[in-house]
Amino acid sequence: MDSGGENARAVDLLLEAFRQGKPGAFDGIVRAHQDRVYAFCLRMLSDREEALDMAQEVFISAYRNLDGFREEAKLSTWLFKIAANRCLNRIRQRASRAAREVRFPETETRDGDATTFQPHAYEGDRPDRIAENRELGKILTEALARLDPDFRWILLLSDVEGFTNEEIAAMAGIPLGTVKSRLHRARMAVRKILAPVA
Repeated sequence: MDSGGENARAVDLLLEAFRQGKPGAFDGIVRAHQDRVYAFCLRMLSDREEALDMAQEVFISAYRNLDGFREEAKLSTWLFKIAANRCLNRIRQRASRAAREVRFPETETRDGDATTFQPHAYEGDRPDRIAENRELGKILTEALARLDPDFRWILLLSDVEGFTNEEIAAMAGIPLGTVKSRLHRARMAVRKILAPVA
């Protein structure tokens, strides 16, 4: 059974219901995509509160502009394009703000404030596996945070979200060759960052 196909059909039905003005249709669209959009924003921004705000902004923007969505791409592709643009804008705003403030060495998060990518712990509740996964998640999160944002979002969309290079090129409005080049450079950069801990 093709669950991906079933999910796509369900989203198509929700989209049609939204356009017909049926109550709850947009809530269904949000439920279908909110976890992935939030996770993407979290990996881009490395801040839970900011990622929550950003994910909310993505869906507010989608709600306001959904009538203009022409279905030339999948709805998920359109949502991630909005998410990527908004996250990149937020990162640029941070950089601009930081440039106006006193510069400090790389800031460290307080205990409990760190946001990490958590791989699924299929081994269950074994303490050694949980600790190992948390450490790996922390290392991967730090590696992603050190990537140039223009490379980070392409790497996330490709290697985490599973979008094709062609879909990413359409989202970014850049040539396919540029996507492949940036993706290669992003992967090489992550390998270089992770090399000392390998």
